Amino acid sequence: MSEDIRSLSRGFPAQSPEDWRALALGALKGADFDRSLVRRTIDGVERGPVFFDRPDDASPLYPPRDAFLPWGIRQVHGAADPAAANADILADLRGGVTQIALRLDQDGTNGIAAASAQDLRRALEGVDLTVAPVHLESGGEDGAGLLADALRDTPGAKGGFGLPPGSPSAARLVSNFPDMTAIAVDARAVFDAGGSEVQEIAFMATGLSQALRALIDQGVEPRIAGNAVEVRMAADADIHLTVAKLRAARIVCARIADAFAIGDVQIPIHAVTAYRMMTRRDPWTNLIRVTAAGFAAASGGADVITVRPVTVALGRPDRFAHRVARNLQIMLQEESHLGRVADPAAGSYLHETLTRELAQQAWTLFQTLESEGGYRAAVEGDAMRERISAFREAHEQAYRSSRESLIGINAYPELHAKPVHALPGHDIGHDAPFPAIRFAEPFEAFRDAAEKHEEKTGTRPAAFLATIGTLAEFNPRTGFAQNLLAAGGLTVTGGEAYRDAEACVTAFQESGSSLVVICGSDAGYQAEAATLAEKLKQAGADEVWLAGRPIDGVTGITRHIHMRSDRLDDLRLAHKILGVQG
Repeated sequence: MSEDIRSLSRGFPAQSPEDWRALALGALKGADFDRSLVRRTIDGVERGPVFFDRPDDASPLYPPRDAFLPWGIRQVHGAADPAAANADILADLRGGVTQIALRLDQDGTNGIAAASAQDLRRALEGVDLTVAPVHLESGGEDGAGLLADALRDTPGAKGGFGLPPGSPSAARLVSNFPDMTAIAVDARAVFDAGGSEVQEIAFMATGLSQALRALIDQGVEPRIAGNAVEVRMAADADIHLTVAKLRAARIVCARIADAFAIGDVQIPIHAVTAYRMMTRRDPWTNLIRVTAAGFAAASGGADVITVRPVTVALGRPDRFAHRVARNLQIMLQEESHLGRVADPAAGSYLHETLTRELAQQAWTLFQTLESEGGYRAAVEGDAMRERISAFREAHEQAYRSSRESLIGINAYPELHAKPVHALPGHDIGHDAPFPAIRFAEPFEAFRDAAEKHEEKTGTRPAAFLATIGTLAEFNPRTGFAQNLLAAGGLTVTGGEAYRDAEACVTAFQESGSSLVVICGSDAGYQAEAATLAEKLKQAGADEVWLAGRPIDGVTGITRHIHMRSDRLDDLRLAHKILGVQG
């Protein structure tokens, strides 16, 4: 018996992009189409509002993965004492981690204090390196030499030395340790310095080319050279863009592999959740970001994933932070089953279009970087730094105007969040040619200043919210003003429904504040705001602000705060008015 399978679209006329646009314009009721609906990445790649087609060559970019272990779970360890690092490593391996990364630092400030191969062997005691690969996260040539000495009597050891492209000792390590990668093309540095997705892929491409070229020039066979390199990319909380970026990186890697004739070797992609999105304030919100980034990395086809601990901006992770980071990946594998679908984004109009556009733009920039001198020039020269700086400033401006948001920082800040424990030291990640940043830092500086003010005076600096109209009329803007000020560690008083302007002014005088923010509806502003502002100034207000954009005829307002006002300028002025020292 057979049944007719009916198409869900049967009986409906085919719709074109023009049909949809006409309906959208009608719904917009005169609003500008591009301004209202069209979104673009920082690189200018259009990402909506809707796509009606996909590139002709759209297809899965990576094959089905192992159902039991679809990707490697790599955790970074850097406890100063080798014995303590060993205990952490063994606990992680028992808990489900499959790969270990080591951060080395001779003085122990930012990694394992390994001054000899014996120290390193102590950190790896009890680890079967033929099953659990060990990679260097940082340490450079000296660290690679220590690891090579430590593994000299360990045949079949797996992992990687993490050397940068063009390292003079790479060919020797490839010869002596055939089961390990020698080079890590670490493009995270571009992204964590504030660069764009296209810049990160292009930098990866020029680094990969340099790595393969140098190995082959040193006598390594092309196929072996391909197996001696991995690339590292950042995974951001922007899920769709991260998925497309990793898929685009795979296309670029494959094209470079073809150019160097390394056969069917697939360059492994190691995705690490981005440092720049992490926060020191309310670090529990980092859980949301790293979960989204881990999901994106898995869906984008990363071969290995590292989820940063939620305490990365506070210091070194303790056992709890390590456990949360690894368990998140185990949940993605075993409960969300993300590894059971081969390239889930394949065929998606959005992801395929973004993938191809990112790959094309990255290839163009890659060609430019090669013409400027390649990887070494990109690392040591000014051109790449200037490109990254321009995009970092664009990102920072987007956070200042809330076009981009960090929950807990410039959106929905929680002034009394439960603290998270971290160990002393730093945990910023990797040997980077470009300095890593966090977009939360300028806002966190205001929070720090407000807390120091409270410690000194005994009270948290507060602005007074003067209201016009009923609760339903002023409540949206009192909530907005409270959240904006909280981003700078400031609290508020007032914000109630007052009987009349005189009652509002009396409440302001009792508050002891010197800054007032008037909140209400636009109609209420036109009717009462100018008069109320004058009375508040007569009652002692140093400045009177208004929550909303400027309105014709409303005078006496010192500053307007709204959805696109500059948050850092708003907070800087608020701190100054309230006597908070930066």
